Amino acid sequence: MAADLRHRCEALPADSELRPLTRVVLREAVDRLSTGPAATVARVQSRARLIQALYRALDRFDTAQQPTPAT
Repeated sequence: MAADLRHRCEALPADSELRPLTRVVLREAVDRLSTGPAATVARVQSRARLIQALYRALDRFDTAQQPTPAT
């Protein structure tokens, strides 16, 4: 999931407002995933929050790419 998000971030225009937010989420993902296996409840919860953050970031991409309905 992080790889998909990274790929989408790299495809954004340089002035996109999603780019800085996405980079923060990706940096956090690298930090959390580099700690090794999730062996405690706190680490499992941390990984769950990471997954939620990644999904929220992907949802922002999907929302930003949807065309505006005609009125």
